[in-house]
Amino acid sequence: MRHQADQDQSGDSVPGGESRAPAARPATAPMTVAELPRLDGLWAPVWLHDGGRGRMVWGNRAALELWNAASLADFQARDFGSQPEGAPQAEGESATGRWTFYPKGRPVTAWVRRSGMALPDGRLGILHEAQLAAPLAAPDHGGTDTEALDRERAMLQSLIDSMPDIVFFKDVNGTYLKVNRAMLDYAGRPPLGLTDHRLFDAETAVRRRRTDQIAMQKGFSRSEEWFVHPDGRRVLMETAKAVCLDRSGKMLGVVGIARDITERRQTEKQLLRQHALLQGIIDTIPDAVFFKDRDGVLRKVNRAFASWTGRPLEQLIGLDSHEIWPPEMADGIRAGDASVYAEDQPRRNEETIPLPDGGRIWVEILKAPIRDAGNELLGLVGVGRDITLRKAAEEDLRRSEAEKDHLANHDALTGLPNRRLLFDRLDVALARSRRSGRPLALLFIDLDGFKAVNDRMGHDCGDEVLRIAAARIAGCLRRSDTVARVGGDEFTVVLEDVASAADAGGVAAKIVEAVALPIPARDTIAVIGASVGIALFPTDGSDARSLLVAADGAMYRAKQAGRGTHVFYKDVRDKNPD
Repeated sequence: MRHQADQDQSGDSVPGGESRAPAARPATAPMTVAELPRLDGLWAPVWLHDGGRGRMVWGNRAALELWNAASLADFQARDFGSQPEGAPQAEGESATGRWTFYPKGRPVTAWVRRSGMALPDGRLGILHEAQLAAPLAAPDHGGTDTEALDRERAMLQSLIDSMPDIVFFKDVNGTYLKVNRAMLDYAGRPPLGLTDHRLFDAETAVRRRRTDQIAMQKGFSRSEEWFVHPDGRRVLMETAKAVCLDRSGKMLGVVGIARDITERRQTEKQLLRQHALLQGIIDTIPDAVFFKDRDGVLRKVNRAFASWTGRPLEQLIGLDSHEIWPPEMADGIRAGDASVYAEDQPRRNEETIPLPDGGRIWVEILKAPIRDAGNELLGLVGVGRDITLRKAAEEDLRRSEAEKDHLANHDALTGLPNRRLLFDRLDVALARSRRSGRPLALLFIDLDGFKAVNDRMGHDCGDEVLRIAAARIAGCLRRSDTVARVGGDEFTVVLEDVASAADAGGVAAKIVEAVALPIPARDTIAVIGASVGIALFPTDGSDARSLLVAADGAMYRAKQAGRGTHVFYKDVRDKNPD
């Protein structure tokens, strides 16, 4: 019978390699030969070999079946030869390798862990624990039901051995009956047939037995615990256990999976620290800061942003704009976000937002897309600044500039355009008249009797009379016409698109009539009149100044004619051709 042939010694880093494991921890006592019968019911083959004599000392039922031995005596009587190279040289040492066996005349591959064990006479024996992999027989190789069961067991063992997580099965008493290769490395010694009390310290053993019992009572348990690995590393293990029942519902024990989550937990702690640091930093920023994912959901905000909404910071995480802001505003925010993504560029805008107290503030929002190290779009980051005071200052400045502009171009008493603005508007009106060919009229108005009113009633009363007279003149005009105050009691009117001289005369007559009405001022009644001179473009002048001179001359002729009337410059020119 051939045994342990084709041994693969390719090293630790390659599956199938064999290496020395550190000695078992001194905190637990090694198994003795007298305790081996406890392993008789294990699924995995276990046997003790006396390398010096080439004989088997003991084997469980699975080992006898593997080697096709009829009994333990038959097993012990066989000559298995010496151990291959790499066998442990002292009690407590162990080595693991992939071996190919030829029991029953066919090859079977197994992972075998060999551990040094003291024989009764003090010599060193080698305890073998085989985790069977798939048989190497051809697919069409015939076999018995037992062989088919062997193949299924081997495939199952191969599957769980390929898992990086620890997999184990315990009976109801907590005895390990099946484990994978990861569990062998984790325990630091062959665990089959042993309980946690034989493998670990008392506190650890009690804690693990308690989670076994919880799994058997409730069907499932989950736990985390720190553990010192045989190589000295301190690792955090997460273990899930479930009750295992046979087809009849009888409880067989618990099956468990354990995973080293040390790195994951350290990463989680680092992330928590980074998040806390980031939150601390952005909370010190007076501007509102927020992060959104691609779906528009808030993932992080600072306290300044939370203060805008009136909600606790923690309640904002996971909300989108429509859950925070009014519908119309939320639609605008979503459209702005879409523009940031479409343009793949930062975007700045100004808008007003409502505050919890019912007020509103102006804010300037800067949004920019954010990407990870692989250039994948994650969402956007936004910074918002309250610019209400700046907006108020800008408005004050605009109002001040407008007021200065108005004062520079308007009469302070009546609010009418002054001489400067009159000439600007007259030049524009003349340009339009030249293009259209339609005539333009310029009226020069002087108030009759105003000086006497001003001297008799006082300047305050005179100012009131001037304001009322100016309003009455403006009330006789179209919106497109211009009336200006060019002197103390002198006014001019620009009439565009007049159809005829008679139309201009009609406007002048209305003005004379309106001004002549009694004017209530300062608890008294003032009565004044108006003399109006009319000049027409282009017949009476070709530019603003010549028209103004013509209209002024016509106004003096109106005064000479008895006041309270209007005179056309053409009539003055016809009577005084020189």
